[in-house]
Amino acid sequence: MAEFEFTEEQRDMRALVRTFCADAWPETEVRRLMDTPEGFDREVWRRLGGDLGILGLAVPEEYGGEGRGIVDLAIIAEECGRVVACSPFLSTVALSATALLHSADEGPRKALLTEIITGQKVVALAATDASGQWQPANGSVTAAQVSDGWTLTGAQSHVIDGAAADALLVLAQTPSGPTLFLVDPSAPGVTREPQTTLDQTRRMAVVTLRDAPGTVVGAVGGGDEAVAKARDVGAVVLAAEAVGGSQRLLDISVEYAKTRLQFGRPIGGFQGVKHRCADMLVAVEDARSTAYHAAWALDDDSVDDARVAVDLATVVTADAYRRVAKDTVQVHGGIGFTWEHPTHLYYKRAASDAALLGGRAAASERLAAGVLDAAS
Repeated sequence: MAEFEFTEEQRDMRALVRTFCADAWPETEVRRLMDTPEGFDREVWRRLGGDLGILGLAVPEEYGGEGRGIVDLAIIAEECGRVVACSPFLSTVALSATALLHSADEGPRKALLTEIITGQKVVALAATDASGQWQPANGSVTAAQVSDGWTLTGAQSHVIDGAAADALLVLAQTPSGPTLFLVDPSAPGVTREPQTTLDQTRRMAVVTLRDAPGTVVGAVGGGDEAVAKARDVGAVVLAAEAVGGSQRLLDISVEYAKTRLQFGRPIGGFQGVKHRCADMLVAVEDARSTAYHAAWALDDDSVDDARVAVDLATVVTADAYRRVAKDTVQVHGGIGFTWEHPTHLYYKRAASDAALLGGRAAASERLAAGVLDAAS
């Protein structure tokens, strides 16, 4: 039987990142960033890359990274999720950097990865269709070859950090198949419109392209696999963030249950509250196990079928996050659903994340088709 344990180095890194996150994103700062145009602080982003050096953990050393793995990335994501961090970690590190690494194109890969790792540039991956569905094989942007390169036309919605990004990686359809293009957001024909979202701590935008110039990244027709790899890593980061958020909600629920008195005794002494907190703990630990198993499977393909592990993590963690958020409201009573209480920040992120990158519904369908149908 295989057994997974964090190394001492990973435990030290977690402690460092937890301290950084607590300082960078206290609740007051999260609420302030929610009202800013970009939704995150670029100086904090540069410190994550330059001072802490954690944005290149999963990037090979030949590109300036640390050459570590997805488990390390999940640790960072869990700590960011604990404080509902307002940062482009998912869009830039998990999705865009992964897509670049699997694009087999040394030119834009080296240049962009260096800027991502140091926190100098925010990059968004546009691979959802005009309705926001994750369907890379049937995207809503098409590319046409012209005399001096390629132009892109179409629109993609729910592009994470699409309005603030310094560069766009756009998946577009060509006669040879889905292809990844690098697009300058300031180029003619490119418009970006911020979207109103349930989760105000994670920004999205509609990216519209009208004969916009784009540079091929990787092989023409080879973009689907790079984007599929990016989705896997992005889904694990979302799963780990859900673990961190769920753990934080459990912590504040238990603390409240120990200190809030009713009929002269802590409410945690009543079975209804006590059992609810116990169920929350089980959900958090279940989510943690599946999230890190998926990260481990991406790092070591002998562990499990990575795609199955990732989809299972999406289903389990998304469900656990929403259930724990609901239970947190119940434990806190009326104060739990007020604007002033932090629970609503986590609740909205849980609900929003459950639909990102195809979300829980699409992952359940893939698991049913790939595992249950195959076994019947």
